[in-house]
Amino acid sequence: MRFNTKEMYLLLFRLLQKVSKIDLHSLQVAYMSKSMGMELGFSKHRMNVIGFLHDIGLLNPVQVNQVQRIHGVENASMRNWLALDSGLQENHAVIGSRIVSKIKDIAELSEVVEKHHYYSMLLDPSNEQDVMANVIHLADTVSISLISGERTVKHIDEVKQNIANSNEFLEEARDAFEKISEKKGFWWSVVDEDTLYNEFEQDLEENTLSNNDLQSLGDILMYMTDVKSKFTTFHTERIAYLSRLLARRAHLGDERSMEVFFAAKIHDLGKMATPISILEKPGKLTEEETFIMQRHIFDSFLIVGGREAIEKHRLLQWGINHHERLDGSGYPWGRSGAELDLESRIIMLADVFVALTEDRPYRKGMSVESSLDIIALKYRADCSTNMYSLS
Repeated sequence: MRFNTKEMYLLLFRLLQKVSKIDLHSLQVAYMSKSMGMELGFSKHRMNVIGFLHDIGLLNPVQVNQVQRIHGVENASMRNWLALDSGLQENHAVIGSRIVSKIKDIAELSEVVEKHHYYSMLLDPSNEQDVMANVIHLADTVSISLISGERTVKHIDEVKQNIANSNEFLEEARDAFEKISEKKGFWWSVVDEDTLYNEFEQDLEENTLSNNDLQSLGDILMYMTDVKSKFTTFHTERIAYLSRLLARRAHLGDERSMEVFFAAKIHDLGKMATPISILEKPGKLTEEETFIMQRHIFDSFLIVGGREAIEKHRLLQWGINHHERLDGSGYPWGRSGAELDLESRIIMLADVFVALTEDRPYRKGMSVESSLDIIALKYRADCSTNMYSLS
C-alpha cells in the first residue's frame, strides 16, 4: 500500500511535536489560515497545510541545536522556539520555503512560506499567493498573542482591535479575520488542542504519493537528521545509498530496493530529538547518556506513527530495526533471527559499516578494509543467513 499526503503531513506533525514545542502554534495557524482562506475563496486543504508548515524551517538543525544548547530539550518552551526568528545563517522562512518546495503537493506555494512575515507594503494584493502569505502572517500574530496572553474577553477584544488597526495586514486579510472572529466558537476552538488537531487532520486530502514524491520526503527528513551534527553530515545518505546497492545485489527488484532506500533515509529520524551534547560528546557516554542516545529508535517509532503505521507500511519497520541484532542482543525490542527480515538486515549491515568508517567525536573512522574485517569476524556465525554475503 502506497503512502498518501495525509500520512506525510501527520508524520511531519509528529516530528514537530517530538522535536520542538511549536505543534500547538502550527495547528492554530493552520486553523485560522484555513478559516480566513475559506472566506477568501482559497482551497481549504492548501491553506490548512501551508498554514501548518509555515514554521517548518524552525526544524533547521542549526536552530534546533541552539535551543538544545541554551535551554535543554525538556526545558525549552514554545516561546523559546518562536523567538528563533533571528537569522542564524538564514531566516527560518527562507529555509521553510526550500523545504516546502520539495513537497510536490504544495511545492508551488513555497513562496507563501518565504513571505509569511512580510508586511502589507511589500505585498501585491492582486497576487493570490501574497494574500495567502499575509493571511498566515495575521494568523501567526494572533496565535502568538493567544499563547502569551490570558485568553480573557478583554484580551480577545485587544487582539481584535490590534489587528483592525495594524498596517501590517492587507485589507482582504483583516476583513476575513473580522468575519471569523465574530463567532464565539472560533475563540474556543482556536485554544482547544483536541479541536485544532481534529480540524487539521480531517481537512487533509489523501492523495497517493508517487515513488519520486516519497523519495523527496525522505530527502527532506534525511537532511534534517544529518545536518544536526558535524559528525553525521552524510551519515544517513551513505547508509541509504549502500542499503539500496545491497538490496539490488540481493535481487530484491527495483520497487523493493527503492522501499529499502526510503526506509534507510528515515532510519535515524529520532536523532532530531537527541541532545546535541550527547551526539557530539568527545568521550565515552555514561550509562544514562547511552540510555538517552538509544531512545532515538523509539522516538523514530513514534514519529513514523507507531504500531498502526508500521502494520500498514512494513518498510517503516526496516529502519526501526537497525539496532537489533541476530542474536537478540540489540534494541529496542531485542528481536532476533527469524524476526528480522532481509530488508532490516540490509539496513543493519549498512549502518554498522558506515558507523565504523566515519569519524566520531571520540575516534577517527576506520579504513574500509578494517571495517570489513570487523564485520566478518563479529558476524561470521551469521553468514549462513545471507545477510553478509551480499557484497
